[in-house]
Amino acid sequence: MNRFRDANKQLFYFQNEILVICPHCQCRALVVKDKPGTFYTERTLKCTGCFYSSKGRKESFSVELNCHCSSCAAELRVILPDVNERKQTLAVKCRECNHTENYEPRNIPLVWQYPYDGEPTDGYFRLPLWLSEDFRGNTFWAFNYEHLDYLKRYISADLRERNDRKYWTMVEKLPEWIKSAKNRGKLLKLIDKLERK
Repeated sequence: MNRFRDANKQLFYFQNEILVICPHCQCRALVVKDKPGTFYTERTLKCTGCFYSSKGRKESFSVELNCHCSSCAAELRVILPDVNERKQTLAVKCRECNHTENYEPRNIPLVWQYPYDGEPTDGYFRLPLWLSEDFRGNTFWAFNYEHLDYLKRYISADLRERNDRKYWTMVEKLPEWIKSAKNRGKLLKLIDKLERK
């Protein structure tokens, strides 16, 4: 009987090195944490195909303005969700009286975002993951080969054992379509394909 005993790993454990698609040549690239094991650290992108490299990420901001027109007191609301530089002023035209004036918006830094709600990206550079494949309308993905192997051991197990833990582990948070025994064979074939990628 094939057994899997949960090692209580969280997704964060697999993020020191993440395989992504290079934005320049579409080959395999690597996003590496400058300080492994820490959450708030810069990362470096290295491509093995075209040797493109990038360290850190440009700051980005959500620029927001919520005030009233100085001419007619109508409400003015502006949100620019992802801007690469701070905006000191915004020229805003009032919809009610057509008066245009410069206003000082709020610049809210957008940092350390990890969009794991179905979008398979690295979350720092926001590049697509290398180890990603469609499975019946769902996206199966892994950050790297270690992560892929851990998922493979879990999926292939006939018996899945929990371990004493103080928090939810990565495998406990997996979607039902990955946990389901009826998908086991096809998921393992998909993993074999990704292992050769």
